[in-house]
Amino acid sequence: MTTITTHSRPRPVLLALLLAMLMVVTASPAEEDSPFVVKSAKFNLDETMLMLDLVIDSQIPDFISLAIDQGFAVPLMFEVEIRAEKAYWFDDKVVSLKQQYMLHYQPMLDSFVVLDVNTRERHYFDQRKAAVQFIELVYNYPMLDINNLAADKNYYARVRFGIDSDELPLPLQSSWFWDSDWDLQSDWYEVEIRRPAS
Repeated sequence: MTTITTHSRPRPVLLALLLAMLMVVTASPAEEDSPFVVKSAKFNLDETMLMLDLVIDSQIPDFISLAIDQGFAVPLMFEVEIRAEKAYWFDDKVVSLKQQYMLHYQPMLDSFVVLDVNTRERHYFDQRKAAVQFIELVYNYPMLDINNLAADKNYYARVRFGIDSDELPLPLQSSWFWDSDWDLQSDWYEVEIRRPAS
């Protein structure tokens, strides 16, 4: 007698359950929160010039502190975009600005140095914490003349802070040396821009 073995098809519910289990097993772990947070951002008017005040909270990871202590210049930056709202399409980007810094340790002076890349000014600090705090607080940063914004449009700005990964020194870009992700930025922080009443 010949025995014929039949294989029934898996039921749709069983397939869905197996697929869900596979997704749980293969899913990558959730990304960790960024060590950088924009705590506040606001704009003030100096006559007609729009000025930015910005407060950042930074929890510098150990691997970044180690790189700084070893003499690498770590690039930090904040980005600001001013956008005009549009009802039926993507908002127009009116202004895009990047303020860049280089933070490094200078052993000859036993100092931490913040280089303002935009102005080429250098600032010297006895401790890394003080150097980071200098970068975290931005006061009266000039953005644009308010008269360049149309009176009949609504505008808002968004700001973020983090590592300027495009400017990383070559050794810091290599995962062979550093088993860490250097592509670290805060979330975008949005703030409304209001023209003064005429």
